[in-house]
Amino acid sequence: MLSFLYSTFIPILLMFCGIGVMVAVAYVWKRKQDRKHRQSPLTQDLMRPPGYSLQQKVNELNDEVSFSFILMLLIPFLLYSLHVSQSYFGDVPESLPRTIIMLIVSLVAIAFLGYRLTKVLTERKNNALGLQGEMFTGEELNQLMLCGCRVFHDIQFDYGNIDHVVVSPSGVYSINTKMRGKPKVGEGKADLIIDHQKNSLCFPDYEHPIPTKQLETESHWLSQHLTSSVGSQIEVQSILALPGWYIKQRIGRGSVYVINPKNPKKFFVGNRVILDPTKIQQIAHQLEQLCRNVEPVFREKKR
Repeated sequence: MLSFLYSTFIPILLMFCGIGVMVAVAYVWKRKQDRKHRQSPLTQDLMRPPGYSLQQKVNELNDEVSFSFILMLLIPFLLYSLHVSQSYFGDVPESLPRTIIMLIVSLVAIAFLGYRLTKVLTERKNNALGLQGEMFTGEELNQLMLCGCRVFHDIQFDYGNIDHVVVSPSGVYSINTKMRGKPKVGEGKADLIIDHQKNSLCFPDYEHPIPTKQLETESHWLSQHLTSSVGSQIEVQSILALPGWYIKQRIGRGSVYVINPKNPKKFFVGNRVILDPTKIQQIAHQLEQLCRNVEPVFREKKR
């Protein structure tokens, strides 16, 4: 019985030894870096770039994909090592049922990991698509700074994050980017109809409701935060950005304005002036406090 236990735990022990060595190497490397007399020259946190939250999510999913692949390769070898170890050290006789059970367990484990991996890969694809949409919208909105606007990205709040905020002489705008795939073939495959009467986005092959409640929650929170911070009433307009889509028609009007973010000057820079430069600077200062929270790497935290 003792030899059987030894033979069972030896392969598992070897696997955990390998994991322990990797953890130890990472820990020693981290300690070595901390002892060095040089660190990042940046003395303040960085601003959040477009899609920063989604980029972190994609990075986490990349790690999960790598871990799943490693497990899919490791589990069959671990089970085979257990089988051979029990036969060699534990004097467990070889038999067809033992071999079949080992194969079945291996296949079940691989099938489960494969199923899980397909879901993770799909989630990673969707998040990567959304990330590209936010990056595209952010790059287009950044051009507005040439016109005297201030642009901020990925503002965190209690219910999620606001993808972009534009502070313009014409007002304050909270922009939510939604990236939707389009059909590969078909006439008018990039056309979009905005139907506010039905609160619907009419794509070529399906309809999707306008996320009015989500966008109004974001703009309402931002309006309250800026109003309390600046000391005067600040209204925030909700905008939905759909990169890559040609808005063919608008039916009715709604509380949320839908745009293609390419060449956004006509939407945010107009003849009307609501905010003077002083007010813009006050609002921008408050938004910067919300966005400047990305810590530079290799900088020792103050104690």
